[in-house]
Amino acid sequence: MAEKRVTLIQWLITQIDGRAYRAGTASGVRHPEAGRELLKQLGGREELILQARELERDALLGGEEKIRFDWCDLNTDIRRIHCPVEMMPVLCERAGIEDPRHRQLRYIHILEKWKDKAGDAWLTDYYKDELGKLKKGDCSQTMQNNMEDGGLYHCLNEILVLEEPVEKPVFSARIFRDAGDKEEGITPSKLFHRKYEGRVLGILKKYSPECEEGMSDDEVLAAHGILSYAQTLEWKGALSYILDDDTEISTGENIYGTMINARTLEHAAVAALPGIRRILIIENKANYEKMKYKADELYIFCHGFFSPKKVRFLRGIRDAADTEAEYYHWGDMDYGGIRIFQFNKRNVFPELKPYRMDRETYEEAVTGGAGVPLKEEKQKKLENMDAGELEELKVCILNYGLEIEQELLI
Repeated sequence: MAEKRVTLIQWLITQIDGRAYRAGTASGVRHPEAGRELLKQLGGREELILQARELERDALLGGEEKIRFDWCDLNTDIRRIHCPVEMMPVLCERAGIEDPRHRQLRYIHILEKWKDKAGDAWLTDYYKDELGKLKKGDCSQTMQNNMEDGGLYHCLNEILVLEEPVEKPVFSARIFRDAGDKEEGITPSKLFHRKYEGRVLGILKKYSPECEEGMSDDEVLAAHGILSYAQTLEWKGALSYILDDDTEISTGENIYGTMINARTLEHAAVAALPGIRRILIIENKANYEKMKYKADELYIFCHGFFSPKKVRFLRGIRDAADTEAEYYHWGDMDYGGIRIFQFNKRNVFPELKPYRMDRETYEEAVTGGAGVPLKEEKQKKLENMDAGELEELKVCILNYGLEIEQELLI
């Protein structure tokens, strides 16, 4: 494949462009040598000489205190080029491109407007960081793509104003409407997932206070009101809920378990828990399935962090339950299990206590041959975390260097 050629003007632009120029702090004169690399990019010495002569004849670029050449070998070669930084706007005009400094100022203006739209929300911290980079002259290709496209910022700011949770395709179609790529089969409803979801997730995980370490991607999006169609809540026990403030549905006779989808969660509220004396949140599906129905117990399946919609529904349990009811959480004896327990205690049931997550259960599991080696990254996180009620479990994990998955305790 033939190498891509550049013009002398294009090459000179690259010699001036950089962080300092884009930040507005560059000055003086650049003195690049006309060496092999330049000749290779231009297509040879004859091409260099030809373009240099044309540039010298340009009234705005050639002459004293403008672009000059150190001619040698009886004016048949060039040793060095002298190009003042102040020539950049004219060079860009001749090349038919936007001046990088002007582009940087335009991007700053664009991002300032997005920041103003975000108001006092957490998202302003992201915009401030990005603005800081731009003002220092940074401008990666990714940042350029984000700026010229604008879709990423539409997604982020739309998340801030969501009044009700919405399914991912609906969220996408609402933002992009007639956008998409029909030839590639990317409809407006798929555009968020195909093009922006990964970037949005990275920003949410770094800046949003709603994110908990260890959340899956779907859980992160759900925490911000963007739902997958697969979102469900499962339980076993005599729980009754009211649908649309009208119909009461009892699940007490469904002894093998009840599952409701995201839409039902949106319209349902807990009404009663007749006879329930103990509520147990179970993190893993296998353990949940093995739990046999008991008339005075309610088992709730928790395969990770509960979404806001699930949290709202589950909080209703405390209002409907007997005041003497007890609340427990049974999860993995690892870093993630501790995090999920803390999340549920903080956001769902303040009275929550750990179940089978103590030193005796841990050591029994290790003696029985259970355990997965603790990775160095998790070890550091464990060492720095406040495990609260699970401090003893944390110490066991660090001492033995092993994590225990709940399925191994069936």
